[in-house]
Amino acid sequence: MSKGKRLHGIRRKIVGGLILFAVTVATVVCFVSGDYIESKIIDKYEYAGTAVTSHIASEIDGDRVLPYLQTHRPDYYYNKVLDEINKVDEIYDSLYLYIAIPDEDNVLYIWSNGFSGEETIGYTTAYAEGGKEWMEARMAGDNSEPLCFVEDPEFGSIATAATPIYNSKGEAVALVLADFSLDEIRTAILSSNITIAIILFAILAVFTVIYYWFIQKNIVDPVMLLTNSAKDITDNLNNDEYTYNLDIHTKDEIEELSIAFSTMNTELRDYIKENTKITTERERVRSELDMASSIQASQLPTVFPAFPERKDFDIYASMTPAKEVGGDFYDFFLVDEDHIALVIADVSGKGIPAALFMMISKLLIQSRMMMGESPAEALSNTNAQLMQNNAAKQFVTVWLAIFDLKTGKGVVANAGHEHPAIKRAGGQYELVVYKHSPPVATMKKMKFKEHEFELNPGDTLFVYTDGVAEANNADNDLFGAERMLEALNKDPDASAEDTLKNVMDGINDFVAGADQFDDITMMCFRYFGPQD
Repeated sequence: MSKGKRLHGIRRKIVGGLILFAVTVATVVCFVSGDYIESKIIDKYEYAGTAVTSHIASEIDGDRVLPYLQTHRPDYYYNKVLDEINKVDEIYDSLYLYIAIPDEDNVLYIWSNGFSGEETIGYTTAYAEGGKEWMEARMAGDNSEPLCFVEDPEFGSIATAATPIYNSKGEAVALVLADFSLDEIRTAILSSNITIAIILFAILAVFTVIYYWFIQKNIVDPVMLLTNSAKDITDNLNNDEYTYNLDIHTKDEIEELSIAFSTMNTELRDYIKENTKITTERERVRSELDMASSIQASQLPTVFPAFPERKDFDIYASMTPAKEVGGDFYDFFLVDEDHIALVIADVSGKGIPAALFMMISKLLIQSRMMMGESPAEALSNTNAQLMQNNAAKQFVTVWLAIFDLKTGKGVVANAGHEHPAIKRAGGQYELVVYKHSPPVATMKKMKFKEHEFELNPGDTLFVYTDGVAEANNADNDLFGAERMLEALNKDPDASAEDTLKNVMDGINDFVAGADQFDDITMMCFRYFGPQD
């Protein structure tokens, strides 16, 4: 949307709002003033009606009223009262003045202004809605409702006042009634409201023009300047020569917003520079991590089959780090033609520190084993060397074995590592549980225990790190040793490579996409027996 259209939209909303405000104010004022004027005029008619009817009632002899309904003949006194009614009507300008008696079904007239006695005496009319009850209440002296309001088909809206006429015994014999037209009141109110509306619209029109000019100068124009400045800031984020120089002095929140724009421009540019620097540094670290991952992978045996010329055993291993580089490692190497060393370990911590500690541990263990040391001796000497400069207080759990490929006998030292699983020929995988030693690099001058084991042709050994058993799903349930054995025994006679694949498939199915928090390292060694 263009700037012109946006500006036009703001103006239209302001003008529309001001017009709506003006119409609302004028309407409310007209209604309020109309109700007020009507109530005041009705109060006036209530007072005037009471005064008129009370005056006429006081001038009439109550003992002489009822006989006229019997004779139906006007006399001197009748005409005298009629003259008085006509005079009062001229003074007070009432719509209709008359004297009547409420009967069972009709109103019986005796006197009425503008009509002779022959036309009036005995004339009857039906009650308007609510009229009978109100007239009977007035005859009984009930003044709670001074006026009765009726809608007459001929005369329109009428307000009626009444005062009883009493005889010498104090009995109410008739009512003096005065009718006032409310249509005249409403016509007067309508005329008054039109006048008020015209004056209000004129005042509000002037106010609208002045206020619109004020809004245009102090809100719309500054807002549009801020809008354009925001676009300029966005378009020039990479322009170091750009300066924010918008000067707004409205002495209100818009001026504060302009100052905030200036601050935002400065801070945004500083943030972009810092973020660019951080991004560059992050890319450098990423590159170094990739290189470290590549170096770490190169330190582990990754070419399979590892010994294609050997028919007496099959071995396969894998390491899946939780981060770019991990702390787990595995290793296997021929100490001589008849002996193979098997290593799997888990360094405390994650990332580059764990990877560095892992590489040192791996090299120390391998060098000690190649020197002909037993697993316990190799771990003891490695422990001594690692404890010399271990400011980070890292440690490593290690499962280390030396296996005689001719006899099938082996010696293993377990330094705080997971219990291995063994499958005998024709059987299924089971855990081999025994007491192990503490992890390497936890205490100085550590001595490690050794255990002897033996594999027969067709037996398989499976070793792993705690990342296998402790793999968790979205509900934080652990994969555990039982599920691991189920995955192993899915195909207990599978090749070493397929065995690891079966376990990894079981882990992936269980975690169902949950984040991996620990390295997953496994090694499978299948022994076929000595070969000629």
